[in-house]
Amino acid sequence: METSGAVSLLKTPRALTIAGFDPSGEAGVLADARSFAAFGLYPAAVVTSLTFQNRARVFGAVDQSAETVRAQVMPLLDDYEIVCAKIGMLPTREVVSEVTRIFRELDLPSPVIDPVMISTSGRRLMAEDALELLIRELLPLACLLTPNIPEAEKLAGIPITSEAEMLQAAAMIRELGARAVLVKGGHLGGEEPVGRRQEAGERSKQKAEGTRQEEESAVGEAFALPTDSIDILDNEGKVTVFREPRIQGAQLHGSGCILSAAIAAGLGQGMTPEDAVQRAKTFVWEAFREAGMRFLGPTPSQPGS
Repeated sequence: METSGAVSLLKTPRALTIAGFDPSGEAGVLADARSFAAFGLYPAAVVTSLTFQNRARVFGAVDQSAETVRAQVMPLLDDYEIVCAKIGMLPTREVVSEVTRIFRELDLPSPVIDPVMISTSGRRLMAEDALELLIRELLPLACLLTPNIPEAEKLAGIPITSEAEMLQAAAMIRELGARAVLVKGGHLGGEEPVGRRQEAGERSKQKAEGTRQEEESAVGEAFALPTDSIDILDNEGKVTVFREPRIQGAQLHGSGCILSAAIAAGLGQGMTPEDAVQRAKTFVWEAFREAGMRFLGPTPSQPGS
């Protein structure tokens, strides 16, 4: 006979992450689980690859098979209601194919996808033929995609060096099938990020943190914002520009994992994509600032972020 506590556990909603395992705990499923828990959601994790890495580099990985990925998912569905899902590292074509089948066949929410491709230290984390399948089959199932600049360049097939090109890439990627695309501007390189000139009747000065601008059409004339980092959300054609103070000189191991998991948590709690992204960005920024880099940490490289 089950106890009341066991019955309660069986009914507990779960936030699902399907991603790689980083033994440092700063990226992959462990980072996702921390993000889910921070927003009051119990995590469930499915591992796609066992990576060997630290803050400096990825040394290697043992990828899971399609069978082991499915074998991890199915018992969870017997016991728990999945309220949101985030997908990270999908290393091989067979894993992409299996994850696609899982989301097509089973009663799961549309996932947030963080399309992890190559670590900053240069190691490929997704095979080229796996990427082709992700674009063709899995991407159309996503509720939101969170590529950084190099990933967005790969998906859109264009170079990205400015805010205007970020907007163009977001629209091009969304046309591949995802309902919403967040292009993260932290990898714009040595060029200063650019912002939108205030239109007539708008405030002439923006708050540095958490500011977002609703834009229904093209970005206006640009001006330099050397201290800001810009992310652009294209949600079914509605564009929102998020601006945050750039964290000078810091590279954040796992920040992309944490951000995408936090967005998934917000969507699972009924937030709009705009509000979910804003809350997730604030979470990542505050975790870094208030914890003195204990949560994210400065690193020589940024694998999977």
